[in-house]
Amino acid sequence: MVTALTFAGTGTARPSDAPRPHRPPRRRMPAGTALLAMPLLAMSTTAQADVTLHEQNGVTLEGGFTAGIGAVAVTNANLGAGVVTPDGKVQKDRNWAEGYVAPSLKLTYATEGAGTFYSGVRAVSGGTVGDGDAGGFTQGRQGRTDLDNLYVGWKSGDLLSALGKDAVDLAYGRQNFVIGDGFIIGDGTLDSRRQGTYWLGPRRGWNTGTAVAKFDVAPVHADLFRLKSDKYSNTDVIYGGNLEWRFGAEGGAEGKSSLGASYMRIDQSNLPTRKGMDIYNLRALGLTIPSVPGLTLSAEYVKQHNNRAGAEVDASAWYGEAGYSFADVAWTPRVGYRYSRFSGDKPGTAKSEAFDPLHMAFPRWGTWLQGEINGEYFPTSNSNVKVHNAQFAVQPTETVTLTALLYDFRFDRKPAGVTSGHVGNEINLAVDWAATENLLVSGVAGRFFAGDGGKQFFGGNKDSSVFEVMATLTY
Repeated sequence: MVTALTFAGTGTARPSDAPRPHRPPRRRMPAGTALLAMPLLAMSTTAQADVTLHEQNGVTLEGGFTAGIGAVAVTNANLGAGVVTPDGKVQKDRNWAEGYVAPSLKLTYATEGAGTFYSGVRAVSGGTVGDGDAGGFTQGRQGRTDLDNLYVGWKSGDLLSALGKDAVDLAYGRQNFVIGDGFIIGDGTLDSRRQGTYWLGPRRGWNTGTAVAKFDVAPVHADLFRLKSDKYSNTDVIYGGNLEWRFGAEGGAEGKSSLGASYMRIDQSNLPTRKGMDIYNLRALGLTIPSVPGLTLSAEYVKQHNNRAGAEVDASAWYGEAGYSFADVAWTPRVGYRYSRFSGDKPGTAKSEAFDPLHMAFPRWGTWLQGEINGEYFPTSNSNVKVHNAQFAVQPTETVTLTALLYDFRFDRKPAGVTSGHVGNEINLAVDWAATENLLVSGVAGRFFAGDGGKQFFGGNKDSSVFEVMATLTY
């Protein structure tokens, strides 16, 4: 659950100047049990290795299985304003549980001279019981079974040996695809409404019609893609390209530092301001300085532009982050700081300056769901907000990681009727225990301290709390 160094219906209200954001589901992506030597709070997770079921004459069949269960309690949802239920009642406290099972199969056929053909399928069956989540995206007794992945592909193998092994990788169908650390493109499925499991978020794939072409000629990596999100995240169809220069031994995409640039255009969407939107992205992830071992730097910038009549957009977002790992100190402390800004709408203009969070991902604690309360359930997550974020993590044993996250949220532009720019502050404390190679157990406690601007915006005047526990079994 570690990538490049970056962090980061809603209940009763949302900013009038912002489109309804795509709420990226929580992601528990199994990685290795040991933390990377990165300063940023990568949680200790269980290793995922598919089991080989058959292997003969170049044909390999592998199977995998993941199951998760979690329970969450939120008090004073929306700062005490509560969540409106389908029957019109207002619930100030929400308690619920989620669970899922996700089996998968992968089939590959390695030819002698024509590369490798492959395919994969992954199904997710999950649901929510109890009150439903604190943002109102799911209610109790909601759940269903879906295909998360169903794809076919081809890798060039040694066919283009002058360019390197598997220099070309083409895939079509339901599949996972992430750019960088998921700041704008990471998740194609919302895990909401009838799907349940909003908090655990086991579904990650982009929908049928997705096509991705990857090119790797070290140190250059490139992607051409057509992505389609699920109907609960506006059925976006996105065309684009991504170019990266990967280098170094740590940080960045796929274990390397990277410099990258992307362009994409949203060709179709159920959200008017997205259809026809051009998106430009520049990033530098996991950069290190040889003279300062342990220091890692990252930054990213996104520009959104739409000239379509009646749906004009001119918005932006960016962040800068620094982290330091004390590799020679007991418990390997890691500290970090990130500042991020997501533009808000400017009153009196025909266009919208409110940043659209698009399809952000959650590769580890504290990335683009900024705060277990604000990031999960508040509309002040990644639109019309400026965020100061301090992070601290220690690893007292090889299997236990303790993480603390501190946030300060302020409006980029104060919404109508709000006189204070201070949304509030949040603290999250998390413990992750890799009980075995296949079992990860996590617990979180969080508190959101309401600022004057947050109270005016939500119409509540109380602090919110959250308590979470989950376990994930992966084979």
